[in-house]
Amino acid sequence: MTDFKLFQKPQRYIGNEWNVIKKHHSGKIKICICYPSSYEVGMSNLGLRIIYGLLNDYGDVVCERAFFPGVDYARFLKQKRKKLTSLETKTALDEFEILGFNFNYELNFPNFLHILHLGGVPLRAEARKNLIVMGGGIVNPEPLANFVDLFCLGEFEEVADKFIDILRRFKIKEDRLRALSEIDGFYVPKFYSSSLINNKYIFDKIYPYAKLPLKKVYVRNLDESFYPLKWLVPHTSIVHDRVQVEIARGCPNKCTFCQAQAQYSPYRERKVSTLTDMVRKIFEFSGYENFSFLSLSASDYSHIESLVDEVIDYSRVRKIGLSLPSLRVDDIVGRLYKKLIPLKKTSLTLAVEAALPALRNELNKRLDIGKFFEAAKIIHSLGIKHIKIYFMFGFPQEDDEDLIGIGQFLRRLRQEAKLILNVSINIFVPKPFSSWEAVPMQEESILNAKRKIILESIPRNEPIKPSFSYPQKSILEAVISRGDRRLSSVIYRVYSKEAELGEYGENFSWDIWDEAFKEEGIDYRFYLEAKTENFPWSFIASQPRAEACESVN
Repeated sequence: MTDFKLFQKPQRYIGNEWNVIKKHHSGKIKICICYPSSYEVGMSNLGLRIIYGLLNDYGDVVCERAFFPGVDYARFLKQKRKKLTSLETKTALDEFEILGFNFNYELNFPNFLHILHLGGVPLRAEARKNLIVMGGGIVNPEPLANFVDLFCLGEFEEVADKFIDILRRFKIKEDRLRALSEIDGFYVPKFYSSSLINNKYIFDKIYPYAKLPLKKVYVRNLDESFYPLKWLVPHTSIVHDRVQVEIARGCPNKCTFCQAQAQYSPYRERKVSTLTDMVRKIFEFSGYENFSFLSLSASDYSHIESLVDEVIDYSRVRKIGLSLPSLRVDDIVGRLYKKLIPLKKTSLTLAVEAALPALRNELNKRLDIGKFFEAAKIIHSLGIKHIKIYFMFGFPQEDDEDLIGIGQFLRRLRQEAKLILNVSINIFVPKPFSSWEAVPMQEESILNAKRKIILESIPRNEPIKPSFSYPQKSILEAVISRGDRRLSSVIYRVYSKEAELGEYGENFSWDIWDEAFKEEGIDYRFYLEAKTENFPWSFIASQPRAEACESVN
């Protein structure tokens, strides 16, 4: 038995959290869902919690969890020739039938390979005999096509019953993959070929039973879909240490830069009665004292005031803090602020994106600046001292005035509202299926120059705390998110170099990635320019409601 006290943050590995689910494996379909980042990050992911609870609701299924280990524990496993195990029963990963991975962040892709290796699982799909490695939470699956047996395109809840039914009916891997490939929402990469000819991606079926084009699936009725009421309570603090109550999925807005709006289309809401019942039951099962009403745009929830009215007394009596992220302050805060006063630890997040109106119009970002500053004063009157604000830069339409305008905006906000400002300033990354998927990504030198202009515009000696995304990370995110199957070899090289150095994804290294691209003879700038006629992901229908799509060939 491993003594986890020997490692940093042993709570990552011991399991046995409040509301954990443990089952005997005998006679059951054995699934482990894995997150290619630390326990603290993975346990903050709502999708992981939903799938964990959903799969364990099936009586003949056991679903456990595994996370990317710390460097000290990864080194220990390698030195002692031990395998990475699940949290619940300490079962080695190669003993499961299905390993499911969440791929929502491109820079974690090498971590995925580290998890497979540490768990005793062959890295390449073709080398695995019985175990199926499955991926979800990804828009463009092609960079991982050589490593993953099966992708779920869209929302897994919608096809969970069909998925489990196939696993019950078929026990041989190839039979399972063939049956799943005939169902909308599943993609088996080896059943297709992909090539780039004359500046155009050609995608063909290798087997006649495979579907083409592929469709994403989505939950039709959120009120009837599974939600984890017995909220897992970690032994340690996690990145987002609060209950996330998903009030809506998708977004009715059409911001041109946003991938999530397209990825989670169409827009759907839960009823107020469903949500209030969820709040009460989750609190009773977990005792959590901080809740967040989660959606891409909480202020667009059509019954937001009624929802707050329904939970306000319950929350106040039990000293529950309530967060309302993604608010559009010009429409909402003025109507809600009096109701928020009694709540403990209320926090607000405001997405501005661009400081000047002309650029906001290009982004299709609606914001009445007069109402914004009026609302900011109201926020201060609540006794709220801190707010978080989001900006972006690196847009093709922006100029120096837009960049300088960020500092001017923050100066005025600080002077008028007297708030402590935590400012997140992120780089625009053109992503698949967004309205700007074909826009070129800006070069590192340009992004660094723009970052400098913004920094110089932000007032010093003021309680304004800016944080920036790194240009090299953003560029790499763009490359991988827009990549094709050729990037599998680059990801493998990065994994190999990290393993050789014993780093195991601990720190981002541009040099390692740059070397890997050069060794594979791939110019990463090709993916930044987006000059091809179509894209590696063009075989996937762009909207989940689409009933038909022409061939991409």
